[in-house]
Amino acid sequence: MKQDSLGCGSVRALALSDSHGDNKAIQKALDLFGDVEYIFHLGDYASDAEYISEHSRAKVLSVRGNCDFLSEDPYFEEVVIRGQRIVLTHGHRLGAKYSTDRLLYYAQAHEANAILFGHTHVPYCEYADGIWLVNPGSVAEPRGERPSAARLLIGEYGVVPKIVFLD
Repeated sequence: MKQDSLGCGSVRALALSDSHGDNKAIQKALDLFGDVEYIFHLGDYASDAEYISEHSRAKVLSVRGNCDFLSEDPYFEEVVIRGQRIVLTHGHRLGAKYSTDRLLYYAQAHEANAILFGHTHVPYCEYADGIWLVNPGSVAEPRGERPSAARLLIGEYGVVPKIVFLD
């Protein structure tokens, strides 16, 4: 788990997932949200986090997805920002394509305020039992939707997510 000790005020973050090596799609998201302090890459392709790091001043955290065979990134990451515990995962190990139940249970077990996941390529944002479940969708290969990402405001009083379509 990574601990952050920034000063007062809300922290702006961006969650991206399922970029699949599409630097043009990633750059479009970075151009729209270049003023964030954190960028969370939720897998497929975890190596895209390197591109993000090179083209952004934000702190980048990434996890590996089901297509990240050679990645050494973890499957799960936790970060605490402004007292808010956020779990990052791709979601494939928790059955994200079938249900959000295991994602919610995992977040509860880790006393998280939010769990961010990808894998489905479909944006999703729900508040359940005091926990945000947020899937930014796919920045590059959306299924049935437009390319999307999730913007988050993180402060001492909570996490405020919003799905943003990139076209």
